[in-house]
Amino acid sequence: MPEILFYKTLPLEVEKTFYSLVEKSIEKGLVSVAIFDHEEKLDFINDFLWTNKQDSFLPHVKRSDEILTDFSIPLYLTTEEENPYNAEILFCIDGYIPKKIDSWKRLIIIADPNDNILLEKYKKFYETIKKDFKKIIFYKKTENGKWAEDNFMG
Repeated sequence: MPEILFYKTLPLEVEKTFYSLVEKSIEKGLVSVAIFDHEEKLDFINDFLWTNKQDSFLPHVKRSDEILTDFSIPLYLTTEEENPYNAEILFCIDGYIPKKIDSWKRLIIIADPNDNILLEKYKKFYETIKKDFKKIIFYKKTENGKWAEDNFMG
């Protein structure tokens, strides 16, 4: 049964939070997939991963890149529910709702507190899964920049 984590960032910090969580996953040797509802957001994140830090980048490929199966890719970006690199972690940051939650060890959903439409969509998703999944954790970023457990879905 997967662990499901909801993160509510400070305003306009979804990309930074995503970057940080993927970076930690890579450090632990875990492979991740980020599935997007919108191709535009995928392209934005792809560019962000290349340019966020001047001295480094997060290794990744996107769906339109050539799929390399000879070696592991730590992060795969797509708009399809697919997992060509046998990832353990699924990230959703722009409203994508996975159809097969049990396919993953961990599902991480990140939302901006100012995006009420997205928060409402994720709240409906939470309401449909909370009976079947016991390991659901909520993190909210506090004003001092720390993460605190807080069921912001109510």
